[in-house]
Amino acid sequence: MNRSNDTKSSSTGKAKRPAQASRSLAKPLTALAVLVVTATAVAMFLVRRSEPESSPAASSSAVFSEKPVITTEGWAKGNLSAKTVLVEFGDFQCPSCAAARLKVDNVLKKFDKDLKVIFKQYPMPNIHRNAMVAAQASEAAGKQLKFWEMYELLFARQNEWVNVPDPLTFFLQYAAELQLDVEKFRQDILNGEIRNKIFRDLLEGQVAQVRSVPSFFLNGQMMQSVKSDAEFEALIAQAIRSAQ
Repeated sequence: MNRSNDTKSSSTGKAKRPAQASRSLAKPLTALAVLVVTATAVAMFLVRRSEPESSPAASSSAVFSEKPVITTEGWAKGNLSAKTVLVEFGDFQCPSCAAARLKVDNVLKKFDKDLKVIFKQYPMPNIHRNAMVAAQASEAAGKQLKFWEMYELLFARQNEWVNVPDPLTFFLQYAAELQLDVEKFRQDILNGEIRNKIFRDLLEGQVAQVRSVPSFFLNGQMMQSVKSDAEFEALIAQAIRSAQ
């Protein structure tokens, strides 16, 4: 199911009781992080058991993986009817993902009529302790039709919350700035539906052999060993020409 950005906003809310919210979230988020790491490990084990051995040299030189394995479900922008689809697995605490968003914006501007971009959640809490909470915050904003706006704030202001022990305080402020219903936003961060969606994205990425973030898939195939933004753009342009 495709979900696109919407300019409508909900009623303005003010962030209340951030300290209380932090205490109420601490135990559930810790448990959630443990579940994510466990699910990720299980998926990795299954993938490694089932995948054939390959030559390291062949793997490093390939531009695309061999098998299309990625669905087109997720947060989408661009031309939602486009034949060419770029999927990103990203982590909001990852500096490379923050930089990659500019690269994605550039190709989307250049190929706005022929490209659809999809973002899938791939938080890595074992190395980014606040990544899972950030993923939940983006999904909670999405429930009020402001996913892409929160996406931009989380990446643009990554340095504000990346190393703090309680990033929720910042996320509540961002929600208020986006004129969300802040109390609903706070409650939705713990929503089971949101957790399940993040788990689905994580497991899909593991089965697709995502090893790092950001990872990009063009028309279902992983883009590998792309050396520059110019090559990235050229591969997308080629895919668009082939689809016409």
